[in-house]
Amino acid sequence: MEAVFDGQSLKDSFQVRITATNPNSDRVPALYENGGRTKAIADKYGFSDLRTLHRNMDGTACVCVKQVEKRKFPPGSDLLVFIEELAVPYLYALVHYEKNERWPWGEYSHGTLGLLEFAADDQDEQTREDIEQIAATVRRDMHWKRYVKHLRNANSGKTCPCGSGKKFDVCHERAHRGLLRLNTDLKRLKLNPYKLFRPTA
Repeated sequence: MEAVFDGQSLKDSFQVRITATNPNSDRVPALYENGGRTKAIADKYGFSDLRTLHRNMDGTACVCVKQVEKRKFPPGSDLLVFIEELAVPYLYALVHYEKNERWPWGEYSHGTLGLLEFAADDQDEQTREDIEQIAATVRRDMHWKRYVKHLRNANSGKTCPCGSGKKFDVCHERAHRGLLRLNTDLKRLKLNPYKLFRPTA
C-alpha cells in the first residue's frame, strides 16, 4: 500500500482478505485486515474497542459511511475500484493513526450517529436511497426507538440516543443537525419514519 494525502506520502504493507459478500453492505465488498495490525495499533494506544479504528464487530473494516458507498463504488465497478477508492484510503488512515494517533481526515462516529453526522455535512440533496441506507442501519441499532422518537418530534431538549443522558444537541451536536435535516427530508419525500425505521419482525 502506497498513497498520498494532503502532501503526506505513506507506504506500508498489510495482510488483508477481500470477499464479495459483505455482512454490512449489499453494495461493496468486505475488507478484513487479518494480520493483527489493527489490534496492535489499539494496544499501542490502550483501547480495547476496535470500532475506534472503524473495525466492525464481525472483523470487517468500515471503509466509508453508507451514503458514500454508491459514490465510491458505482454499479458495475470492479475490484480495482474498490481497492483504489476504499481499501487503500482505509489502510492509509490506519497507518496515519498508528503514527499520529489521529485520522488524516475528518471522521464520523460509528453506526447511526456517523450516518447522521455525514448527513449534516453533505452538500448534496439526500435521495430516498440515501435515507433508506440510514434506515437500514437504524433498524439494526439497539436504540432504534430513540431515533424514531427524535424523528417524529425533533426536539433539541431530548436526551441523546447514545444513552449518555445529555441533551442530543449538546452530546452529539453534528449528529443532531443531521437528524434535523433528515426530518426535513422525510417530510419532503412524504416518508413515514416509524414505518421506514422500525425493524421488521
